[in-house]
Amino acid sequence: MGGESPEGRQAPATDRPLADGSGRQPRTVGSSGSVLVALTGATGIVGRFVVERLAREGAQIRALVRPLSDRRELPPGVEWAVGGMTDSSALSGLVEGADAVVHCAYEHVPGRYRGGEGDDLPGFWRANLQGGVELMHKAREAGVSRLVLMSSRAVFGQQSRPGSWVDDDTRPVPDTHYGALKLALEAQASAFAAVDGVCFCSLRPTGVYGVTHPLERTKWLDLALKLLRGERLPEARRATEVHGRDVAAAVWILLRAPADVVSGRAFNCSDLIIDTRDITAELASRLGIQRELQPVATNPLRNPMRTAGLRGLGWQAGGEALLADTIGELAAAANRVT
Repeated sequence: MGGESPEGRQAPATDRPLADGSGRQPRTVGSSGSVLVALTGATGIVGRFVVERLAREGAQIRALVRPLSDRRELPPGVEWAVGGMTDSSALSGLVEGADAVVHCAYEHVPGRYRGGEGDDLPGFWRANLQGGVELMHKAREAGVSRLVLMSSRAVFGQQSRPGSWVDDDTRPVPDTHYGALKLALEAQASAFAAVDGVCFCSLRPTGVYGVTHPLERTKWLDLALKLLRGERLPEARRATEVHGRDVAAAVWILLRAPADVVSGRAFNCSDLIIDTRDITAELASRLGIQRELQPVATNPLRNPMRTAGLRGLGWQAGGEALLADTIGELAAAANRVT
């Protein structure tokens, strides 16, 4: 998939007319001519990968950003709509004239996804649920033909037995406010699809890795720096991971897929089962460091996800090769900052 050009892909089926009595036919993403994709969360970890993919595909991009958001290291040519998820006028300006919306924004305590509500639970729900629903409503009113909601594996909670798998259609049972929020937004997207006949769908990534900006937000950078500084290593953990580039590739597929195939659905997005002890060992090798490492992980693996829905649409994750490339990038970056 990677840098494959839009011309090399099959054009998606035509979306249904908008259910507003006008008979208007929305323009399909990937049809002839440049498309305008409105994006929230563009400066976040996942959002940056999505911006890069959209730019590579030749899409016009309009991104919602707060006034103090760090816009460095993003592709040139992005149009900025300044405001937050509680700014109604900014949301209106974001979606006006857009062909599609990708909703990645998530307002939370810095560095925390689960537990991101901090001490202000009502404010957390206002910004994220009310803001998300208003975004969907404004997108619908603006005649947007497609919306992809960035959800999360957290919708499944910790319901499964250790080692058992969850599928796209496994019943979600969230056990955190983060997971409950994402499931509530999924339900709203599905309702808009069913009631209004518009193509809204959801993507559920697991943990996301990949070198990003600013560098300190990059997963496993702390392991590389502790190795270089001779510091104590954290306890190893097993977890599921997917590269941000693969998440962005999934977004692009969902933007282009036939509406009747994806509308109202939620898609799991996961790639590898990783023991961070193995990541530490590979980083140590790349950095030329010989030292005792932490023991292998012993924690139970919860809710590894099957990805039949995405794979049925042609999605392929980067696997071990992309992980190895990323560890090389990470080692080089860690060397530069020490």
